[in-house]
Amino acid sequence: MLKKYKSMTQKEMYTLVHEIYIESCTENAMENDPDTSDLTAAIRQEEDSFVLFLQNFFSSPKNTYYVLEKDGAPVSAARLTSCEGFYYLEALETPPIYRKMGYASQLLKEIIAYLHTQGPVDIRDCVNKTNAASLATHKKCGFVLAEENGIYYPSGTVNPKTYGMRYTIQ
Repeated sequence: MLKKYKSMTQKEMYTLVHEIYIESCTENAMENDPDTSDLTAAIRQEEDSFVLFLQNFFSSPKNTYYVLEKDGAPVSAARLTSCEGFYYLEALETPPIYRKMGYASQLLKEIIAYLHTQGPVDIRDCVNKTNAASLATHKKCGFVLAEENGIYYPSGTVNPKTYGMRYTIQ
């Protein structure tokens, strides 16, 4: 079941972060503080930072969080921002225990179908050049490589470590 969130309670945000993004929070904690003697505290700090980010994300009516659930459990999620003439997709994530089951593809396809009911769809996204699984998922869902270096549209920042992916349908 696809759920669309224009806002979340703080408890819902922590649940989302913990259930979907815990692997990313752990990786960020180890990267940001490689000499930490308390990894649990470093991960908690990353989770707190993510929730603060989400509070800001939800302050804009242009933003929506999409969460795919299976049997009541969140299995994949992504953020979508409505920009001038297109949507910017980010943070497509599936926890390791749910990977290789098609949930990210299902989430993308359901987001696209929902957006298409409202008119033409133009979605842009950045995908890490080393993330073969995400690149394959995007391509499977109809995204094409649009830019050699991805653009983080909210700030206009170019990232040479990512590809700019694009999906369009009239």
